[in-house]
Amino acid sequence: MNTKSTQAGVGLIEVMVSLLLLAVAVLGFSAMQMSAIKATDESLMRTRSLTIMRGGAETMRLNPSGISAFKTAINSSSDSISIDGVSITKDSCIKNTDTVPVAADSCTIDQLATRDGLLMKSYAAQNDINVGMVPGGCPDTSGNQERQCFVASWGDTTVALDNTAEDACANANGTYKNGAECFIMESY
Repeated sequence: MNTKSTQAGVGLIEVMVSLLLLAVAVLGFSAMQMSAIKATDESLMRTRSLTIMRGGAETMRLNPSGISAFKTAINSSSDSISIDGVSITKDSCIKNTDTVPVAADSCTIDQLATRDGLLMKSYAAQNDINVGMVPGGCPDTSGNQERQCFVASWGDTTVALDNTAEDACANANGTYKNGAECFIMESY
């Protein structure tokens, strides 16, 4: 008997279609994986910034008389600030006694607060985070106790609260901008 197969070449086409479907599925999985990695990175930056800002809030509570100097240091673009004729850096106001750092007796409250602000800003920069404080206190807050607002940003976002700047963290009223990579924390 002479049997002719009508299936010639169909197996190859099935394999090619299967490979195409597999490639589309792998590309979809890769895109999903990239989204998951981005979300994980965002979560890590938020956690780091929150930890840094909580430390700053505790520092302000320890030295309430130096809040103004602390805020000036945080918002400064310099790594050194002159207070009462003394140049203060993140390493100032510390002396070593048997390898245990203690606060130097000769530093004033404002000098210590400035050192703390510069130290916080340096630590944030080491973690690729920009920190600042809203100059006039938190927007839309009132009362006997002025509330301070820390702003932390990363990526292309700045710590500004500005209605016109595209890369600002939030509007002047404290509303986050779409796509901003930042965190605002109220402290008092």
